[in-house]
Amino acid sequence: MSIRQTLSRLPAPLKRGIQDRVYPTLLPEGETAPEWHLQSWDDSWHRHGKHWSVLVFYQEDGGAEDRAQLAEFQAHLADFTGLGVKIFALNPAEGPSHAAFAKELGLGFPLLTDRGGSVARQFRACLQIPTAPMYLRTVYLLNPERKIRLGNRGTPSVAAIVRSIQALQQVSRSGM
Repeated sequence: MSIRQTLSRLPAPLKRGIQDRVYPTLLPEGETAPEWHLQSWDDSWHRHGKHWSVLVFYQEDGGAEDRAQLAEFQAHLADFTGLGVKIFALNPAEGPSHAAFAKELGLGFPLLTDRGGSVARQFRACLQIPTAPMYLRTVYLLNPERKIRLGNRGTPSVAAIVRSIQALQQVSRSGM
């Protein structure tokens, strides 16, 4: 039985207690995010540019929760595009797995390969266990200056993320 399977069978209060002690704390809002440069399933390379970005760290291509989360991001892709926001989803899976998963879900944003989990470790979005990094579902919103504007563990509401971006962009424009 894997660690994920074992954790999923624990009562919720015990599970939260373990997570609070074991999971790394999220990078704080306002901190400059680590630089990254990763390859997508189509062999293109991506990095944070002078635009808003959402980084979605997810556990596996094909997992039920990951499928639902990425499908929700796809459902709101026009909203993100209209706000000038790029979405990047990443885990350690290689190109062929990402290509099949992206095609199956009809994703219009890149799935990036984080070989060895180095980017996930920098963003505190994984646990380093002896066999391989265990990705923690984590979402970060970065502004064009690479400042962290939002960090969430799990699968936050994508509609709420869109509303947060709208509010942050409004504040940025008005100079507040």
